[in-house]
This record gives sequence, structure tokens and C-alpha cells, in this order.
Amino acid sequence: MIPDALGAYSENGPSGAAITREEFVSLRDGAKGLMHRIPSEHKARLIELGYIEEVFGGIRLTKRWQMRIAEG
Repeated sequence: MIPDALGAYSENGPSGAAITREEFVSLRDGAKGLMHRIPSEHKARLIELGYIEEVFGGIRLTKRWQMRIAEG
């Protein structure tokens, strides 16, 4: 992920769907298994952008983002 001048993050740089630094921290916490720490407003936005998904009453990183994190 590449931060832009405003501190937002996106997969492909500033032209992609950017998330805030705080949303990125929530996404990183989720990758560490700390989904319960993601604030509801971050959860809604990260779901909307396809970073996380709701499954069986919980949330998890989408397969795409699981693979990206595994790649480093």
C-alpha cells in the first residue's frame, strides 16, 4: 500500500480507492485476527471497498486481501 500526500492508502497509489490511515490501521488489526477492534464506521467502509467481508455473523479479510498480505 502506498500513502498519498494526505496520508490515505490505496492498493495502486493515489488513483485507487483510498482509505485513511486509521482505516488502514483497522485493516492491519483485522489481518492480525483482531476484527473485534475495528470501529463500525471503518467496518462499513472496508466492506464497501471490498477489503473485508461479512461471513457467518463475523467479518474477515477478503480472499484478495488475504493473498496480498501473505505476499508481503
